[in-house]
Amino acid sequence: MNIVHLAPFAFSPKATVSARILPMATALARRGHRVTVLIPPYDNPADTGKTWEREGVQVENARLGNEKSGVGVYLSLANQLARRARQLQPDVIHIFKPVGVAALAMWLLKRQPATRDLKLILDNDDWEGRGGWLDVNPYPPAQKLFMQWQERWALRAASQITCASEVLVERTRQFRGTRGRSANGVYLLPNGPDEALRAQVAQAQAKREALRTQFGWRQPVAIYAGTVPRNHDLDIAACAIRRLPDMRWVIIATGDGVTSLRQVIASAGIAHRVEWHGFMPHAQLVERLVAADIAIYPYRDTNINRAKCSGKVMDYMACGKPMVVSDVGMNRVYLEHARSGLLTPPGDTEAFYAAMKCLLDDPAFADRLGGAAQQRIWTQFGWAGRIGLLERIYAAG
Repeated sequence: MNIVHLAPFAFSPKATVSARILPMATALARRGHRVTVLIPPYDNPADTGKTWEREGVQVENARLGNEKSGVGVYLSLANQLARRARQLQPDVIHIFKPVGVAALAMWLLKRQPATRDLKLILDNDDWEGRGGWLDVNPYPPAQKLFMQWQERWALRAASQITCASEVLVERTRQFRGTRGRSANGVYLLPNGPDEALRAQVAQAQAKREALRTQFGWRQPVAIYAGTVPRNHDLDIAACAIRRLPDMRWVIIATGDGVTSLRQVIASAGIAHRVEWHGFMPHAQLVERLVAADIAIYPYRDTNINRAKCSGKVMDYMACGKPMVVSDVGMNRVYLEHARSGLLTPPGDTEAFYAAMKCLLDDPAFADRLGGAAQQRIWTQFGWAGRIGLLERIYAAG
């Protein structure tokens, strides 16, 4: 098949393209399909107009123009994505996220007689609307109204929809009026690791002690890697680490919540034990994940957290990390408590601290958890064993 993926935003620093779209795309390419990923890089202007090839997948970034308003930028990028998608004459187009630039390109494609009958598959990987990101992010009122309409329209207009989590499957069926009935074109398709990650992890593991020396890590290290949103829950981790005086906390993160997190850390009195990094290439991130002792990701029980399918947890598992995460949403699908990770009650600082201390006090147990997590992510969630479902969805679309 000739397949086009429409991305919602730039390749980085957000993780949807690298953690969700690209692993799907490369798995399809390994099966002999032609796959092109089209990206609107409004949040990373340095990528404007750039193209590259990754593991058999062609990646193309649209060009940013001189538009002055956000609306103008979005319209220009959506038009470019729709036009380029038509030029590629695909058998199927997979649009990622029911809001934003890619969803707007989907609307444009639906309006064109020449592309109205194209197979348009939609992917839903976050709780975008009311009760979710729409309430957290400070969008102007007009934009919020538009995004509400856009999400509702896209979830109803797509012929088939892939969802990253069980909660999103149920929510999508509610939008489509199929709650409690057969799938009706709505499929659960959680994230999985990119096959190239195996080699990156193996290389890092072979030099783990040298990496720790290079990084200057002599004490136990807990690591958090990923985006820090406005509504982050990392205060839970800060409270736990305050009670572990020998621990260093390495944070590799970008996002609107970084300033807030710095304030939390300062208030907890642990700033001198925190090592900060911004965005870094994935291979460098893998080295630090492998070199760290434990990985952490605390949640509270919210719609956003119940709906998400964390790329962080996937990377932690692939790197063989013993980890403490909250027992919310897809975390309990990816991890088995006390077998491949420690799951703590959401928002429970005391339990999170106790789980971290357990791993630090029992390195052999921690190593067993990390090894089991690494095996589980590849055997249960590797794309090699699941890509057939996506092919069937495309064929039926």
